[in-house]
Amino acid sequence: MRANRFLSLMLLVLTGCVTSQTKEVQTVLDNYKTVIFEDAIGLDEAKIIAQRQLVKKNVVDLYDLSHPQVEENVSALPNNQNHWFIYFEEKRPSSIPFVFMVVVDKQTGGIQFADDYNEGNLWILESGLLR
Repeated sequence: MRANRFLSLMLLVLTGCVTSQTKEVQTVLDNYKTVIFEDAIGLDEAKIIAQRQLVKKNVVDLYDLSHPQVEENVSALPNNQNHWFIYFEEKRPSSIPFVFMVVVDKQTGGIQFADDYNEGNLWILESGLLR
């Protein structure tokens, strides 16, 4: 009997998590429709674009979709003044910390780079910016 109650409780918890994540994803997709690409891209719009990219890459379960952050230490990167650098931290940190980095063009809203990234692989981000 206890095993059935435990399984029922776990099912409710998992259903709640999936429902919450589904709502979060739908909010991002709805917000994306409000982005105006014709007038350059502001920081808030860049965060929405980055969130949508995280959803498109299907890694919402790994990274914190609701808390996009801005990387400001980018002066050494090529063409840094033309882009927003938005990242998402891992939900469950690992021994080698990764973030999901999205680089958004400030003029067009285009995605210059969107992938898992850690500081030890700076060259990957640099090569993405040189394309």
